[in-house]
Amino acid sequence: MTKRRPPSRRGRAPKAPPHVTRKSRRTLPVWLGLAGLAAITLLAYSGVYNHAFVRWDDPTYVEENPLVLNQQVGPLIRAVVANNYHPVTMLSLAANASRPPSPRPFLTTNVLLHVLNSGLVFWLTYLLFRRRALPAFLVGLLFAIHPMHVESVAWVSERKDVLYAFFFLAAAIAYWRYLETGARHFLAATFVLFVLSCLSKAMAVTFVPVMVLLDYWKGRSVLDRRGLLEKAPFFGASIVVGLIAVSAQAGGDFHGLLIPVSGSGTAMPETVEFTPFQRVAFPSYGHLQYVWKLLVPTGLTAFYPYPATVAESYQPKYVVAILFLLATLALFVWSLRGSRVLAFGLGWYFVTLLPVMQWFPVGSALMADRYSYLPYVGLFFILAAGVTDLIHKRPKLRVPVLAGCGLAAAMLVVVTVRQVGAWKDTEALWTGVIRNFPNYDRAYAARGNFRGRSGRVQEAMSDLMIARRLNPLRGEVYEDLGNAYGSLGNLDSAIVLFDQALRIDPTLGHTYYNRAIAYLRAGRAREALADLARAEELMPDQAASLHFPRGNAYMQLGQVSQAVEEFRAALRADPSHAEARARLEALGVAR
Repeated sequence: MTKRRPPSRRGRAPKAPPHVTRKSRRTLPVWLGLAGLAAITLLAYSGVYNHAFVRWDDPTYVEENPLVLNQQVGPLIRAVVANNYHPVTMLSLAANASRPPSPRPFLTTNVLLHVLNSGLVFWLTYLLFRRRALPAFLVGLLFAIHPMHVESVAWVSERKDVLYAFFFLAAAIAYWRYLETGARHFLAATFVLFVLSCLSKAMAVTFVPVMVLLDYWKGRSVLDRRGLLEKAPFFGASIVVGLIAVSAQAGGDFHGLLIPVSGSGTAMPETVEFTPFQRVAFPSYGHLQYVWKLLVPTGLTAFYPYPATVAESYQPKYVVAILFLLATLALFVWSLRGSRVLAFGLGWYFVTLLPVMQWFPVGSALMADRYSYLPYVGLFFILAAGVTDLIHKRPKLRVPVLAGCGLAAAMLVVVTVRQVGAWKDTEALWTGVIRNFPNYDRAYAARGNFRGRSGRVQEAMSDLMIARRLNPLRGEVYEDLGNAYGSLGNLDSAIVLFDQALRIDPTLGHTYYNRAIAYLRAGRAREALADLARAEELMPDQAASLHFPRGNAYMQLGQVSQAVEEFRAALRADPSHAEARARLEALGVAR
């Protein structure tokens, strides 16, 4: 009897083992989701790459920062820039530096970090939702394309935001993996990532309460003795970071360990005269606006000033804001027992937003779009959970609900693309602020300053005149007007305006510098030297830039040897200083 051979499998692919097939089916939505997020994010921010630097912190962080431009790693590790100590951020900016400085590599890196952050948000949510791709994709998508996040991405100086969030989210994922597996190397990785996040932006100290929230989501007791001991190093590092931040904000050097550089003075407002009602109303209004703009992202701008008058701060909307904050807090307290999703989402939102809610006012902005970058993750978490739960309970609504989500996402992309354009350059930025706040004097002053630097003197003077009318007690406006008159050759008017600026604020070191230049052009060298000396007292970090004009003053006075020394000092500070080299060559002396 002939044995029958099994049918030939030639030409057919062997069947995969069942566990491989199941794994592929499970991971395919994840990879598709991550790829989709990356593509949509890159599309939404495709207009950012040809943007210019904006004259709002970008000069301090990059354009006029020699440590960054010359990629001086050692000093950058100790540098306090714009009253912030964030060495990882500064090193990352230095890595993008070129000669001449171009904003493209900085903005490209910001966008790539935002893409990575969107992926990390997806992955964290995927883990928290027990590896369900739909809610993870919804949270990641909202994070990627929400217009409120444009400021953090399209502004070179906000590298600190996207960078600290990258390490923060990665640390959250590592900690969750520790809670899942108990493997100590995940806890060690969490600490390293947490420290890197703190060294990118001090706001990362909020990670410690986020760890508590992750414990809560996992079902672990927040008072667990082992858990408290695990968090002790994180808490200790947070205290150190907080102390450094306080010192840096006050213009200090943290016991000589840090080096304040250009742009570092005191970041605290000169006077804070808010009433008790205002101290509660303003943070409450900020919270209301963050929630409102989450759902209706209109009226976005680079700056949200405080009310111009005391009377304005007692409008009904501020009372409503206080009531809304109380209601939200009550909902959070109730959710601790009634809804774990609400408790976790609201907890994440409040914890990461709390330090910037202006309970203790810093600066002159009531709120900022960039402050929503990480806090919105908690609110997106709640929204995605709601959509997923609705689809689960009513499967027939799956198609219309997802179609609605797609339509909403498309609308968000359109608004995001438009908002990216608002950061095209300095003029676009401040024009947007003026559109939303037409009586805000600093916006006119900033736009006027930019227009003056661009050679559009008449337009600059028009803006500056409006700024002076809106607030006649701001010294910088008179200084900018003085620069405008000086550029037109009207030196007498320029000097009068510089005098007025210094009567209002005698601590304006750059005004002394500008008046010194006007004195030089008018042939008043001795007065110029006096102003340069005063400028050096007020701006010691700018001393190197004063050698050249001081040399010119000595030349006018016929003191050639002193002039030569100043020109040589200017070249030592900046070997590419062509004018100083030309002066020395004209004098027939060696460098």
